[in-house]
Amino acid sequence: MDEIVEQAKAQLMMIEQIYDLKIINRDDVAGLIASNMDNNRQVLTICSSLNSWILINKKKGM
Repeated sequence: MDEIVEQAKAQLMMIEQIYDLKIINRDDVAGLIASNMDNNRQVLTICSSLNSWILINKKKGM
């Protein structure tokens, strides 16, 4: 489980860096993602979806 949480944190940190934003509850979000996943591939799927959502919905200049 700890490995899955760390994978989720790493993916969320990558999203923060790409979009120059701060997920203020990153550890909580990583824990939520990990609590519902069985493996790192599932974490990657969820974080990729989040990444796509941010890309589509982020307003220019933010």
